[in-house]
Amino acid sequence: MTEHVEGLGKLAADAPGLEIVTEGELLQETGRDTWMRSLMQARASGREPRAGAVLRPSNTAELSAALRWAGETGTPVLPYGYGSGVCGGVLASAGSVVIDLRRMDAVLNIDDVSLRATVQAGMRGSDFEAALNERGLTMGHCPQSIEISSVGGWCATRASGQFSTLYGNIEDMLLGCEFVLPGGTVLRLASSTRSATGPDLKHMLMGSEGTLGVFSELTFRVHPLPDCKRGQAFTVPDFAAGVESLRLIMRGGWRPAVTRLYDAAEAGRHFAGMAEGAPALLFLSEGPESLVQAESAAIAAIVEAQGGTPRGEEPVLSWMEHRNQVPTFDSLLDQGLVVDTIEVAIAWDRLSALYDDVSKKGGEIEDMLLMSGHVSHCYTHGANIYFTFVASQPDLERGLEIYDRAWETTMRAVHEAGGTIAHHHGIGRVRRGWLKAELGEGVELLRALKDSLDPAGIMNPGVLLEPAE
Repeated sequence: MTEHVEGLGKLAADAPGLEIVTEGELLQETGRDTWMRSLMQARASGREPRAGAVLRPSNTAELSAALRWAGETGTPVLPYGYGSGVCGGVLASAGSVVIDLRRMDAVLNIDDVSLRATVQAGMRGSDFEAALNERGLTMGHCPQSIEISSVGGWCATRASGQFSTLYGNIEDMLLGCEFVLPGGTVLRLASSTRSATGPDLKHMLMGSEGTLGVFSELTFRVHPLPDCKRGQAFTVPDFAAGVESLRLIMRGGWRPAVTRLYDAAEAGRHFAGMAEGAPALLFLSEGPESLVQAESAAIAAIVEAQGGTPRGEEPVLSWMEHRNQVPTFDSLLDQGLVVDTIEVAIAWDRLSALYDDVSKKGGEIEDMLLMSGHVSHCYTHGANIYFTFVASQPDLERGLEIYDRAWETTMRAVHEAGGTIAHHHGIGRVRRGWLKAELGEGVELLRALKDSLDPAGIMNPGVLLEPAE
């Protein structure tokens, strides 16, 4: 494969500690993320995407050298953490190089007084959380992909974790960072308590999905492990009653760590012994014991006033134990199924209507078996809603048609309802055609920023923005 990437010898001389891989399974392993559509395309063609080389830095200096070399040679660069993305954020070609950050996996500092921790960007999320737990701390960021995602990937996609209602999303947690720009320049944004020194440049970098450069080090706020935890579950008469319960809980100032509403289909699948054909609400409160007690009582009163029936703590404990166990897309395709999740967000006054609209229109797609939904991240002004679709596929070509139609149907409904097309998985390739519909002229501002920082267009080309005409 080395004939497709020129100048690797010079890079090796400039950065002797940089691991350069030009053959073997790693090239295929890092060639794409877990986007369902790219998996289907690989099966249809019989070819997995592969880069010409994989570069594996262990520190910022080696990462900087790699990006400087890429700029000099005009080589496309694809940053890679653990490949858990589901939107097509990584899709390699023979002339590109993947920068695999997994050797950059050290905790650099934990400050128990000021409650902040600094870590290299390639560290696995679950390893970072375990290191914090050993010190009696937690980040409070627990995405379903925590065991197969990197902390840098969280920032690159503006991720959100399952405990976000209490602890916030990744943008609330990032205090400072080190970021390597195209050409190798290292940008250091120091952590501060709060600052008004112009626009917050961290927010320019978060969500850039490798198109503006690569995170190398990150400083996050952390928290003491909670003294007390309490879960409680309920069934509710219908989805709208569950939505109203969540709205009133947030309006009342309560912030349980976990707030989840499953429609009847998903409740039946996950909590067959509890749901009895009804939607289900799950909550987990944590913090000081007195706060947990007060919050739990307030939540119960609000939900029961909406017709909810208490179902105890066991469903929450079961969810906690199994929440990160999901079947692989490979296994689902082997069963003749096309499956994906689409997470969006919308204001409370339109959430139930959006759920009804997408459920109806998605369910009408030919060969669609199920279009279901659940709410999993709540705010005072609205919430995230996940749509999950399951369809049968007579063949891969038909499967791709169903996949594209399900996404098109959902994106159109969300845009027309005034919601946002992406809550926390990012844009990648799957949503980029809808970016202008949501951002308007903001897309041109984003493109101008991209052209300024990456004039050669070598940073993760094809991701986030439509290719320039």
